Amino acid sequence: MDSQEVCQLLNITKRTLQSYRNKGIIAFSSVGGKFYYRPKDIDEYLRTRTKRKGVK
Repeated sequence: MDSQEVCQLLNITKRTLQSYRNKGIIAFSSVGGKFYYRPKDIDEYLRTRTKRKGVK
């Protein structure tokens, strides 16, 4: 997935995604100055950040 796809999926800006990269929140690869993300890494991000009602 490229940056645009991830931004749309997570409903975040490109700047927020850059911040996530800088902080190591989301894994990525860079090829020729373009960033790519594995779907399983995005799924993992969503899974670990999902809050379930009634679970602490």
